[in-house]
Amino acid sequence: MAVRTKEEYIESLRKQKPKVYMAGEEIENIVEHPAFQAGINSAAVTYEVAHDPEYRDVSRVLSPLINEEISRWTHLMRDEQDAIAKVKVMRGVSEHLCPCCYRCITSDFLHAMWAVSYDIDEKHNTEYHQRVVEFVKEAQRNDWIIGGSIVDAKGDRSKGPAEQADPDMYLRVIERRKDGIVVRGAKPHSTAAPYINMLIGVGVAPLEDYTVGFFTPVDTEGVVMICRASPAPREPKELENPLSSRFGGHVETMVVFDDVFVPWERVFMCGEYQLARAYGAVFGASHAWHKCMCRWGSMDLAIGATALIADYNGVEKAPHIWDYLCEMAMSAEIMHSLALSAALEGWKHASGVYCPRRSAASTGKVYAARKLGEERFYMQDTAGGLVATMASEKDYISLNTRRYLEKYYKGREGVLTEHRIRAFKLIEDLTASEYAGWYHAMCISGGGSPRMHKQTVMSEYDFEKSKRNAMRAARIE
Repeated sequence: MAVRTKEEYIESLRKQKPKVYMAGEEIENIVEHPAFQAGINSAAVTYEVAHDPEYRDVSRVLSPLINEEISRWTHLMRDEQDAIAKVKVMRGVSEHLCPCCYRCITSDFLHAMWAVSYDIDEKHNTEYHQRVVEFVKEAQRNDWIIGGSIVDAKGDRSKGPAEQADPDMYLRVIERRKDGIVVRGAKPHSTAAPYINMLIGVGVAPLEDYTVGFFTPVDTEGVVMICRASPAPREPKELENPLSSRFGGHVETMVVFDDVFVPWERVFMCGEYQLARAYGAVFGASHAWHKCMCRWGSMDLAIGATALIADYNGVEKAPHIWDYLCEMAMSAEIMHSLALSAALEGWKHASGVYCPRRSAASTGKVYAARKLGEERFYMQDTAGGLVATMASEKDYISLNTRRYLEKYYKGREGVLTEHRIRAFKLIEDLTASEYAGWYHAMCISGGGSPRMHKQTVMSEYDFEKSKRNAMRAARIE
């Protein structure tokens, strides 16, 4: 089962019994619950891409660990060629119209676990890394989706973990036993947690009890998930929400670790805070890089929607529309180039895993977040006011009103009124829906704050070299 199908992935979810709450009620079966459908569909896209003839070969790779063909999502990159292949896989996800498949987190966690466990073993002669090796083998054989979150509840942001009135504001180890550890805390920003296969818990605060890394099944006793529904419509749609009704964002989850026991064989870091930096460096670079690639796909869809509605409105040759499309195309090219730059100019960790260049990835992440508002301006201005005022699909379907809408929503000659309505509804979905609001927030804060990524760029850019070049140009000795 090294490369699963969508059906096999969904069947794996049926066998899991996580403790999930939504709107105050316990959810017994997430697979059948309407609030989880868009998220499950989004995650399942990665399995569909793996069986798409156009992307099948690039989506699969021979694993040197288990000597089987596996999904590229569970593969550990070894060089820039692996990284370029991942860029192509992400393009495949975009071609399947999924704005966020979430599977990138699987790669991010596996690479970071591999690197930090290696560093700790080298320093302290521990056995963490071999545990990670065995876990990665299992993940590859089962083609898992792995998820979790690094961000803690944090409480009073002016205080550190040990200064909080409640010490559980940061994930921590409350007991060390001969057979394992007991952890307590919460991760408030765990996207898609109910429909993954394995949960990662990580704490990297610079204190012994607050530095921990482990993996555990989603239905482990003591793991509680409090969920916010995805911003997708619950009822079937024919015209409205054409994108979000299929891939309308993910369920967001607070994962509570309520005195969860984790056996030592599932622990890959515990107290070694001096060496936890590698985890953040590898995870941060990998996740920002994936953000570059998925945002390129969303930019490309926005370009297509803008060009389509301009055509249907009969204004595709207007100078300002041409300028809008050009600006959007250049932004998409910049994002794609940053993703490739990060892939080609990465670095290899001592453990052997390849990491994208973080500065390029962080630049792309912040740039994409800023450009989202601009591309929505272009889409809405090209389309016109009907993005906000168009009648509902129920009015269009109704025999009482359809004839009026058919007459007055007509665009240029040769375009069916229904097609023009569908184009407008796509732009509404991308710019003025509940899904659009979720996506905007995710672009800004998902994967780390803009401030954090700016700090990465500032720390990596060689300003002293630039100053020396300026001095030579100015002939300053």
